[in-house]
Amino acid sequence: MNWMRYTALGIGIAFGLLFVTFAIGEGFKGIPSPQDCVLLLFGPISLIAATAVAWNHERIGGWWLIIGGIIIGILFTIRLIDKPVNLLWTFLAYPLPMLVAGALWVLHVKKLA
Repeated sequence: MNWMRYTALGIGIAFGLLFVTFAIGEGFKGIPSPQDCVLLLFGPISLIAATAVAWNHERIGGWWLIIGGIIIGILFTIRLIDKPVNLLWTFLAYPLPMLVAGALWVLHVKKLA
């Protein structure tokens, strides 16, 4: 069952660093809007922090990732509701990895119990 743990860790690190890279690139364009700051806080920063927490406290980090993924999904839905194709690709790139990693952490804890 360690494959769940290491897969969730890999997803968290890889996508967290990818998201932070894009966020830094966007930051060079100017001062981000408050909505962008909220997306950054609940997206890449939360993904990296929750993955670090999940390494020692899997249940807490897993639920943190799931809740963060839901919040990011809602925020992007509000922002991109009039562009369904962009919403789909954004959902697949941002909240889905968080939800998958969170589910893997939570399932790993359940399998150990």
